[in-house]
Amino acid sequence: MKQLTINASTRNESGSAASGRLRQEGKVPAIAYGKSKEPANLVVDARDLRIVLKEIGNNAPVVQLVEGDNAPSTSIIQEVQRHPITDKYIHVDFRQVGDDEVVTLDVPVHSKGEAWGVRNENGTLETVAHSVKIRCLPKHIPDFIEADVTELKVGELIHISELPALEGVEYLDHAEQPVFTVNK
Repeated sequence: MKQLTINASTRNESGSAASGRLRQEGKVPAIAYGKSKEPANLVVDARDLRIVLKEIGNNAPVVQLVEGDNAPSTSIIQEVQRHPITDKYIHVDFRQVGDDEVVTLDVPVHSKGEAWGVRNENGTLETVAHSVKIRCLPKHIPDFIEADVTELKVGELIHISELPALEGVEYLDHAEQPVFTVNK
């Protein structure tokens, strides 16, 4: 897993007026919370947030959050709110997790290879589930789960039970839920 880091500082003021002033300065109001942590009002740089989110792309939203001079803590970007018209960042939520805390999150699924049914039967590969729910320790969180689709023929499926077994990772979705299929 890539180690992405985002810097944050404590914000003393809260409320819509203070948040609006921060946004005008190119900052994004944020909050960090977790099972063993009191919620903390933070502020992150909008440019840094944009870079980190671009780096994450279609991978698990796990970052190292650095609050001021404190040591980095593993955090999951739980929610990013954007303005509906300008598309600027309004707020971001970080869920901080301890190294020994079992976490549940959705991880993207990527296909690997070209399906036989696409290559030879004029089929179309369809992604039925773009992500799957997993449970694991933070050190075992994969960036994504990759499924080999090269043997799929038209009408065939790959179910969650057929995804690769990863060390320390438990799939929580129903084992017969389809992930990929090839349709005519």
